[in-house]
Amino acid sequence: MNALALAVLLAAPAVAEPPVEVYTLEEALHKASRNSPELQIAEHDIRISEQRVLEAKFQFYPEVGLQALAARYNAHYPFSLRPEFRNILLFPSNRSNIYSGQAYATLSLYEGGRHINTLRLAETALKQARARLDSARLDVSFETRRAWFSYLLAQEKLAATEELLGQLDRASARAAAGLDGLRSEALAAQLRSDAASEAHERELARLDFLRVLNRELDTAAKVSGALQSEPADVDLRRALLWAVELRPELQAQTYRTHMDAIAVNLALGRRTPSVLLGMDYELTGQTFPLRQNNWDATVGVRLPFSFDFWTQHHQRLSEQRQSEVRRAELRDQIQLEVRRAYADLMHWQAEWPRREKDWLTLKELGERAGAAPGSPAWLETAKLVLDARKRLLESIAQHASARARLERAVGRALPAP
Repeated sequence: MNALALAVLLAAPAVAEPPVEVYTLEEALHKASRNSPELQIAEHDIRISEQRVLEAKFQFYPEVGLQALAARYNAHYPFSLRPEFRNILLFPSNRSNIYSGQAYATLSLYEGGRHINTLRLAETALKQARARLDSARLDVSFETRRAWFSYLLAQEKLAATEELLGQLDRASARAAAGLDGLRSEALAAQLRSDAASEAHERELARLDFLRVLNRELDTAAKVSGALQSEPADVDLRRALLWAVELRPELQAQTYRTHMDAIAVNLALGRRTPSVLLGMDYELTGQTFPLRQNNWDATVGVRLPFSFDFWTQHHQRLSEQRQSEVRRAELRDQIQLEVRRAYADLMHWQAEWPRREKDWLTLKELGERAGAAPGSPAWLETAKLVLDARKRLLESIAQHASARARLERAVGRALPAP
């Protein structure tokens, strides 16, 4: 029985491993923009705002409708139907049925600016929704670039360490005993420990990358590309100007301030009279065809007296001032963000060439040393060159991330030098 089960297991086809998804930076940006829930929510906000603009425009059109009713009654004295049925008067009659049809139209001639302010409010809200969509796009682009470079850095560091471990395994000369053997084993153990730590960092970077792409976290994925960056030539004052002009968050808060100002005007409009125009045409009778027709054209003026007018007015004024304060605070935060991103970019732009020069110098000196592969001197030299290479890779990744962060802070791509 055991032999039969073993034979079945051996004969069963192996489960195919899922294919590994490989992403370049452009592919990652495309996938993230398609899968981002923030972008989808922002796009639906625009659709909602567009429909609210249409609703606000419909206020300028007359409300038209048709109404028909049929009633059976028994009256001993005159009475009227309920308001839902237009208060039709009914009198005692030898007929117990009545039929009626009505066409009506109601148009608001003057609302104290309430309709036009409602339309302006809806249009400003649409502009705010579009600014929020632009902000979400910038966030997705920055987060994708950051996660992609972090994952690529983790891959490159682990590959560099594993390359040295492979050279160590292939080395023919190793000290077998004594202090040289102790030093060799200690350096080899440190390399293996570094490789394990870097494999763990790569896994965390993979999970973060999949989270940004909104993919399943058990997806086998890696990134492909060269870990490189481009120097940027940007002036701090120009970057601050760009941020004030282009940042969609600041534009959205500006629209919010405009909306609060419109809300103040709407509150003021509550104390102005309204002028309405109504037209009705009605056919009513107890037998068909209905010949008794009535019509009217009515102009009405409504003057509201709201006891809560001043309370709402003061609320809207305070909300307007709150928006102005928030806009000033947001502007200060954006300027701080730009200055920090600029400082990071300048630091890594200066550090990156120095680390590259140090790595090339150590690499050349290590090649000149001519130590026997596998010896303690060779291991120490290779470890020093590897550390310098990792520092160079980190500086390139940090520079690329700092460049992306500054582009996010100013709201546009940086010019090449």
